[in-house]
Amino acid sequence: MTSYQRVAALVLRLVGVIWTAFFAFIWSAYLLEMALGVQVQRYPWHTVIGNAAYAAFGLSLVVFSRPLAHLIARGLEASPSGDGSR
Repeated sequence: MTSYQRVAALVLRLVGVIWTAFFAFIWSAYLLEMALGVQVQRYPWHTVIGNAAYAAFGLSLVVFSRPLAHLIARGLEASPSGDGSR
């Protein structure tokens, strides 16, 4: 793995973790308020399923970050001569 690919994998993992943590935090706060008896807005099932799909997307971004980094950063290595030609 080149340094560009390592950085791309790190960024993808970081984005995936933050994305998933955001949805997990929001829904855990919602469920905690509901469990404590606080009056909360009831969301329709398509909203809940959609947010679960967003969280699954974030997890898949973490899982597949290395292959995606290989695709994204392919061809970004510096040439040995330093002039940009191959």
